[in-house]
Amino acid sequence: MKLKRFLDVLAGMVTAGAVFYFGWSLAGFSLDLQEASLNFEHSVLQARLLGNITDNFSNQRFFKKELNLVLVGDVMLSREVRKRIEKNKDPNFPFLKMADYLNAADIAFGNLEGPMSNRGKNQGSVYSFRADPKAIEGLKFAGFNVMSIANNHIFDWGKAALVDTKNILEVKGIRAVGSGKNYEEANNPAMLEVKGQKVAFLAYTNLYPKSLMASENSAGVSDFSLDEVKKKISEAKAQADLVVVSWHWGEEYKTKADDLQRKIAHEIVEAGADLVVGSHPHVPEEIEHYKKGWIFYSLGNFVFDQNFSDETMGGLLVEVKVRGGEIKEVKPVRFKINQDFQPYLED
Repeated sequence: MKLKRFLDVLAGMVTAGAVFYFGWSLAGFSLDLQEASLNFEHSVLQARLLGNITDNFSNQRFFKKELNLVLVGDVMLSREVRKRIEKNKDPNFPFLKMADYLNAADIAFGNLEGPMSNRGKNQGSVYSFRADPKAIEGLKFAGFNVMSIANNHIFDWGKAALVDTKNILEVKGIRAVGSGKNYEEANNPAMLEVKGQKVAFLAYTNLYPKSLMASENSAGVSDFSLDEVKKKISEAKAQADLVVVSWHWGEEYKTKADDLQRKIAHEIVEAGADLVVGSHPHVPEEIEHYKKGWIFYSLGNFVFDQNFSDETMGGLLVEVKVRGGEIKEVKPVRFKINQDFQPYLED
């Protein structure tokens, strides 16, 4: 009876607006009651307690469900990868070994390296990528929810192909960030709400001249001037529980981030970014826990046809568990890429 009286008092105090932390969860408390074989209707008391809490604190972080994110690096669906898709007559082919894994996440994010379009003119890059628009079916099958299109290949076939890429992704329900038909579209965050938590995604690359940034009436990449980036992060932070910033940067095939990468990363974490996801080097770089943020300087390749080294035929993905806007767990996972350019997890 003493425990019953305690629960009655506790339920009343919670109703009045007091919150107590005893170092156990409600689930754990229920288990304790069962193990103690207490002979009273504790389920009724628990329901009363839980009901009072949820009535008064339904918006508190304590009740947020755990959100699972998976972050991957460069996804390139042109060149030899495109040939494999065409040979197998299957846009899902690059993702057959990883689709179940990605679909198990609440949010899956990657960098789409190059446009998807039948339009445009080859801009004369040494390596010029353009994927078949039908490749969108593979990205959807793989489970991607949001992708960065801020990278040094998005202009390979000009502005028309860039705009097509944005539209093709969005029509299929995959949010595209970091480029757009005008300044507003290129710079707006993608805001996803899952399990009652809002996650904002922003994407940038400093590998283009500022002349290729989007303007009021012209397509291009997002404004990567740091002052503007910090402003956008601050605005996103006011609306979202978690802010993820993708940045296409650094030097190819280097396993260590350079000083500029570190400077940018630290400044945007200080501005409010919770996760910084790097791409472009094609090989994994360091992971840094800086202040309250996590920085993944480069996750390397995810789907790519660079079969000239072990480093480029493997990569890093990261699982992130979030509750109420707080990062609870970060788990890096190594994977390999086979000779058909399919990523796979080793047993």
